[in-house]
Parts: sequence; structure tokens; C-alpha cells
Amino acid sequence: MNYTVYRLLTLLQRNYPRCSILSGILLLTTLYSCQKQGFTYENVVDNQQTDYILTDTLSVTMKTIRYDSVPTSGTGTLLAGFRADPLFGKYTVSSFFQIGQPATWDIPVNGSQYDSLLLIMRPNGYIAGDSTIPQHLQVLRVTQKIQFAKNFSSLYNNSNFSTESTVAGTFSGIIRPNTDKTIRIRMTDALGSQLFTMLRAKHPDITDITRFLEFFKGLKIAPGPGSQAVTGFQAQDTGLVLRLYYHQQEMIPVARSADFKLNAADLQFNQVTADRSGTPIAGFSPTVKELPSAATGNSGFIQSITGVATRIDIPYLKNMLNLGQFFKMMKVVLTVTPAAGSYASGKQLPPNLAVCAVNKANEVTDTLSYGNLTVDNLYNERTGYTFDITSYCNSQLTADILNTRGLLLTTPGGTYRTSLDRLVINDQLISKGKIKVQVYYLLYK
Repeated sequence: MNYTVYRLLTLLQRNYPRCSILSGILLLTTLYSCQKQGFTYENVVDNQQTDYILTDTLSVTMKTIRYDSVPTSGTGTLLAGFRADPLFGKYTVSSFFQIGQPATWDIPVNGSQYDSLLLIMRPNGYIAGDSTIPQHLQVLRVTQKIQFAKNFSSLYNNSNFSTESTVAGTFSGIIRPNTDKTIRIRMTDALGSQLFTMLRAKHPDITDITRFLEFFKGLKIAPGPGSQAVTGFQAQDTGLVLRLYYHQQEMIPVARSADFKLNAADLQFNQVTADRSGTPIAGFSPTVKELPSAATGNSGFIQSITGVATRIDIPYLKNMLNLGQFFKMMKVVLTVTPAAGSYASGKQLPPNLAVCAVNKANEVTDTLSYGNLTVDNLYNERTGYTFDITSYCNSQLTADILNTRGLLLTTPGGTYRTSLDRLVINDQLISKGKIKVQVYYLLYK
């Protein structure tokens, strides 16, 4: 690096601390007015005419975005429960799904008797909330056909289907997500007896799958009164079963069962409703879908399952072209740090983040990079995510109005929308843990 330039930059920072290093470089570019015909960076030899410079950080604007809907179907995960979060709001999480007819319905007309009907669910290890207190769930029978809307292939966090007002089953108890193999929800005997009678009689509403799905449209699992956590369960045909128990009167009574397993796993979806009153993002409404960081405590918020993401823009990126004709951006690193006090020991933080290019309407046009969570368990100072956004920044240096893009921070799709993991990040007005965009570049004089 040229020593004279280095000393000038050092003096600028020392005597004018409010001036960024980038501002100093802009002043120094008046020294480089000569034209170099046929210059390329491929054959540059360091002869003290090349400066390799790192900016402290480029200015970034930030706002939190709310999307109307997020796909939550076909993930293989069933979520149910209630969760109160002081930063993001109160969530009511329910799940809808279809069940199919049993593989066999050979129940003797004589000598068989109904015992019970249980909904058997397998925890998948996920819980948001306190697993040491009893959880409360209730099951309702769906009265409207669960199906995709016309020209759509997903169901969303705000999709809804009508249900009976009478509860068909309830559960109250402690769920140990990492040790419990199953939980069993006792269904009403009225429903169990009805299914048993139809099964034994080989009723067409049971034996014909089309008629069965018209007769039994599905189930909804919702939080019951007093629920304080959201629990995850397997949404697979072997992990979600409505089991009918009966016995046959023989010399010794023989216990038997018939399984109504999950049908059409792609139609199973999680519904999430959020009450954001009293939170930093309470300003969202049906007509307000963007909140600048100045309105949310100088923070950005990310939680994919509720449709919340953070958009950042680098408004002065193109000013770097004023550094000189022979400027080359070598690397740009985006560093995202969780806000202090918004999490505990890495818990609740998304394990991965995606950086996407978005247009003015906040529509994703491309996924640019992924970043894995790094947890600093010792000092809790380097917990966060890093992204290489060099290609994006180089493309934006010369982008016209139509091709100008911002950056959206969100979690990757699919299985990453199966939890309440969330992230709060600081804008640049909060000195500790602020978002950073650092640029490494060459300047040949």
C-alpha cells in the first residue's frame, strides 16, 4: 500500500473522527487524475502504486417488511400451540390435515366391540416455550374440503378452513419433545363409535376414498386454553395416525385396531396468527407493510413463518465509482449480528439465513448467498452470520433504475419455515452489534 496515502488516511481518522475512511479516500482521489490507456488488473505488480483498502463500513438503511402470506404446506412438520414473545407478539399456531381410510376394514359384524379412538402424534424434538409445564391441545373436525386454491400449489400461514364448533378431542399434559415417542389425544366416543359402526358395515363412505374425504374432510389441531408453548410433531403417514381400537369376543377377547393415516401430506399446513400489539412491530396493519428501523427501535426483525423479514439497502454504493477510473471492488462482506438481549445462548436464532435480491416492491428476484449461524459460547460477542455479497455489489455499481435491487434477509424456504425461530438486528445508529458492510478494494494510481 502507498505509504503517503496510508499516512494521510491515518491523520484524517485521528483528527476528524466523524469522517469515515471512505470520505477521506474520496478527497484523496483528486490526486489521481492521470489517464492510463490499456490498464487491466490482471497484470498488476505491486510497485507501491496500488492501494488495497478496507472500508470501516458502508452506510446501510434498514426496514422490516411484512408479507401477507408464507407457504407452510408439505413440510413434514406439524406445529400446534400458543407462544407469547415480547418482541414479535402472541402467536396462535394450528395445523390442518386430511386422514385417509384404513388399509383394511374386515371387522366381523358379530362379536366385535368398539373400545376407543386416539389421535397418535410423534414429537419431532422442537418446542418453543417451556417444556416443563403442561401443554393443552384440542382437536376439531374440519367441515370444508382442504385443497389448494385455483392455480396455486401451496397452502399458507393465513389459509383457513371451517371446523365444527364442538371439540372432538383434547390433550393436557407435559410434552417432552426429545424423549416422548408419542402423545395420545383421546377423541370423543361419539366420533369413535360412528367410525367403528361404518367400518364394520363396510359403508361406502369408508370404503371409497373419494366419498370418505367428502364424509371426513380432515382435522385441525389447535392450542387449548392455557397453552404456553408451540410444539412440533411429525407430519408423515407413520407419525400421525387416528387409531380406532376395538376387540373381538372369542374364547379370549382379542384387542385389534384400525389406522386412519395422514393422507395427502402436501395438503397438511400450519396456520399462524399473530397479535403484535405492544411490540416494536405493532405498526404493521393490512395497509402498512414496511416499517423503517427508526420506527422499530433502530432494529430489523426476521421471522419467516409469520412473514416478517428485513430489507437493507446500500444507498451510497455507487459513490465508490468516484474513487477513480482504476478502482476495483475485490470483496464485500455483510456481517449480521443478533441484537443483545434478544436471544439466549443461540436459542431461537435461525440456524441459517438467506440473502436475496429484491426489487422496489420487495419481490424476491434471486437468492444470492446463505450464511450459517456462528455461536460464540465463550464471550457471546461474535455470534452472527456473514455473507459474501461481492457479486451483488459489483452488479449494483452500474445498475440502472429498473435493475436496482435491495437485499432481503430471511430464512431459506421449506423446512426453515417450520419453527418460530427469529432474529433481531441493529441498524447503524446502535454502535454495538450493528450491521456492517465492509468493502475490500484496489485503487491503482
